[in-house]
Amino acid sequence: MDKPQKLHNYLIPLVVYILLVSLIFLMIHTISWSLAATVSAFLMLSVSFVLKTDMKDLGWDPRGALTGIAVTIVILLIYTAVLAGYGLYAGKSLTFNKLSYSFVLIQLLLVALPEEIFFRGYLQQKLGNTLKGIITVSLLFALAHFVTLCLGGGHGLSVCSQAVLTFFPSLVMGYLYMSTGTLWASIIFHFLANIVHISAGLS
Repeated sequence: MDKPQKLHNYLIPLVVYILLVSLIFLMIHTISWSLAATVSAFLMLSVSFVLKTDMKDLGWDPRGALTGIAVTIVILLIYTAVLAGYGLYAGKSLTFNKLSYSFVLIQLLLVALPEEIFFRGYLQQKLGNTLKGIITVSLLFALAHFVTLCLGGGHGLSVCSQAVLTFFPSLVMGYLYMSTGTLWASIIFHFLANIVHISAGLS
């Protein structure tokens, strides 16, 4: 592949990414947060299906899904152990807040599923399903969260730092997608990691 063609292949996904993140940023300032989240999910799904003709990686793959579950269990056990250890050091205990069924469903259908289809299924495929592609997409993933949650949402320093730190779980999601060839591995990790992160706390 010649250099101009390669540049062209990278340019389109990056322009799509910039337009999508900009549109989500504008929606956050003009419509309600819940409506913006719904429209954002629809846009991420629509863009991915329209611009990527082949969506074989959404086909059900039991081995890939089991890999996603196994990796998720290991990483989340380490995460909760570290959190609990820090809690003991700080004189606090690890607690899990109860989440409503509707909130859990929203995390799956409006967050994990569309974000993985867009960032891994579309961007990572277009920018390169390689280690370099994983790092690039993870940087874009963290930047998108910073722009929409921190700059767009007007949240505090805690949320802003968490938005930047999404780079690290994104590396895991990207690797899961690259190694299994199915989006379900990264969707499972993304969904369960969000649930544990949101529900776990120290008190």
